[in-house]
Amino acid sequence: MVCVETYHFSLPRRGIAANADEAASLAVSIGFPVILKVVSPDIIHKTDVGGVELSLDSEDEVRAAFSRIMSSVREKAPQVRIEGISVEEMCEEGIEIIIGLNNDPQFGPVMMFGLGGIFTEVLRDVVFRVLPITKDDARDMIQEIRGHPILDGYRGQPPVSEDLLVDLLLKANRMGLDLADRLDSVDLNPIVVWGNQHRVLDAKVLLRPEARPIQAAEANTSHLGTFFQARAVALVGASSMPGKIGNAVLDSLSQYEYKGKVYPVNPVRDEIMGLPTYPDLKSAPGDTELVVAVVDLFQVPELIEETAAKGVRNLVIVSGGGKELGGERQELESRIKASASRLGVRVIGPNCIGVFDGESRLDTFFQVHERMVRPPAGTVAMITQSGTVGCAFLEAASFGVSKFVSYGNRVDVDEADLLAYLVEDSDTRVIACYVEGFDRGRKFLETARRVSRQKPVVILKAGRTQRGARASVSHTGFFGGSHKVCQGAFRQARLIDVDSMEELLAAAKALALQPEASGRRVAMISNGAGTMVQAMDLLDEYGLAMPDLDPTTVGQLKAVYPGYYIVQNPVDVTGSATSQDYRLGIEALIEDSNIDVIMPWFVFQDTPLDEGIVDVLAELSRAKPILCGAMGGPYTKKMGQALEACGVPLFDEVRPWLAAARAVSYRAYKMKDRKGDYHVATMEN
Repeated sequence: MVCVETYHFSLPRRGIAANADEAASLAVSIGFPVILKVVSPDIIHKTDVGGVELSLDSEDEVRAAFSRIMSSVREKAPQVRIEGISVEEMCEEGIEIIIGLNNDPQFGPVMMFGLGGIFTEVLRDVVFRVLPITKDDARDMIQEIRGHPILDGYRGQPPVSEDLLVDLLLKANRMGLDLADRLDSVDLNPIVVWGNQHRVLDAKVLLRPEARPIQAAEANTSHLGTFFQARAVALVGASSMPGKIGNAVLDSLSQYEYKGKVYPVNPVRDEIMGLPTYPDLKSAPGDTELVVAVVDLFQVPELIEETAAKGVRNLVIVSGGGKELGGERQELESRIKASASRLGVRVIGPNCIGVFDGESRLDTFFQVHERMVRPPAGTVAMITQSGTVGCAFLEAASFGVSKFVSYGNRVDVDEADLLAYLVEDSDTRVIACYVEGFDRGRKFLETARRVSRQKPVVILKAGRTQRGARASVSHTGFFGGSHKVCQGAFRQARLIDVDSMEELLAAAKALALQPEASGRRVAMISNGAGTMVQAMDLLDEYGLAMPDLDPTTVGQLKAVYPGYYIVQNPVDVTGSATSQDYRLGIEALIEDSNIDVIMPWFVFQDTPLDEGIVDVLAELSRAKPILCGAMGGPYTKKMGQALEACGVPLFDEVRPWLAAARAVSYRAYKMKDRKGDYHVATMEN
């Protein structure tokens, strides 16, 4: 039996009564008012069976309540064991919070925190972290719940000590770590808190009958470089028939920019696309470094044996038809996994589109060039569970890509392995991820935490709802799990989590083209105020602040601008603005110590704004990130392309514009003191 008092949680004064007279006697010794609760190992939710009575102020009320509880429980749950009725001190002041522990299928032991009652049950205002947590993690959890102002002293109420809340979370952390291998769930709900005091009013602890050790595997980067730099590739399943996947992959590998050797493997053809073929992998030349398979998955176990026998350590399995179909296909995938591990063959896939390298131009895609544009070489790496999402990212990535991996069902190489490889890759500055669920979430978290200290990692997690999670199962065979748990893990690892594909691209582009910001204080300047108003409505949602401009900046701009320009934050230069007006404004904002990120929005449709704006932005200092926005038709798109050719990113929607600002300031986080003023603190690496 686990006792929460062992972890120095404070409980109300209480006693267990076997009959109504004992309950009344206990109530007198404890002091009125009191609460009565049924005690039973078989009842999870006491209120559902009428097992709780509140605010009892006399012995007679206690006796009557005792009888009501016994009658109600016996009627509604006749099979349960009743060990007595708990008579407890009633806390008449304070705020209810909840702290929970759970064994998550993806991440292992996790902690939940939130306000109790309706905030948890209806509004779902809770946050999660993966154990163990630090003191900083605890403070972040407290700040993240939407109901935080209530704890801070809402409408004249005394605030709850943040140090108390941190201490409670750290006590629960110790409890969770002690119980980790047997933990099913722990509910400390409600905990009443006031000032620097607390009482745990109810605690439920469920343990597994047998211990299951929590293991976090290390990322494995062995041989991953060959997937991108292989000098000779054998394609098993090459086809001469247009429209077949084996034909499209061969076209991508052999007919464009990849300069390595390509060996088509086909047992019935002598040549395909002017290349000599080989009847099997054993017959292919000995300098083969990478094998790409587009054959039925049932042929893959034998192919892995042949790959290892040839001394090749890298295999991309494009073929689908694995665990996403269940049954014998799921067992087949397990055999592939075991064979690859036993023989030391690194596998990407199955059920994927494979790899692309921005420099070597190695390209395993079955999307032909006429249908899908390949991006130029750049500094952004993209790893994705979904090939479909990967295709969209690649075509939009005009800023350039260093490495790309679609890993599908990940029987071997997974997100953590790729992150650990890419953090050491000199061609990569930014890592973008799309995931639907995790097989080894704790491995991912520990790796991502290390990687994000050196390079920004932007992540989009799909499968957020139960319906979406079920879809992710049918897609790749992995359950999407609780998004709130994943979101907590991402924040714990200091990843940049985004909410859409548009935001993923925006964040990656901004980080690729602009310097990082020292904080999240933004300034906007525009010749059209409407879009800035929309953005200002969303600043809090994106964790951004819009401070006042330094008085020196205001005076400087008022001295050179017409009287009808509005000089504040945001700066409204009206529809009369020229490129010179923007130059003066942006230069002043660069020098303003109150500002970290500069966000010009252009109405290119306004005639006074001349095309010299491109040269203006190209020449400006890169001391701070400059993130531009504009919406419009062909002329606006032309101007946007001209700006991005100079290394200045442009965004055509408000949310991606703000997501970009949040991304470039990811090493800093917004704090809000009790007076409501913003300041910026740098995250510790």
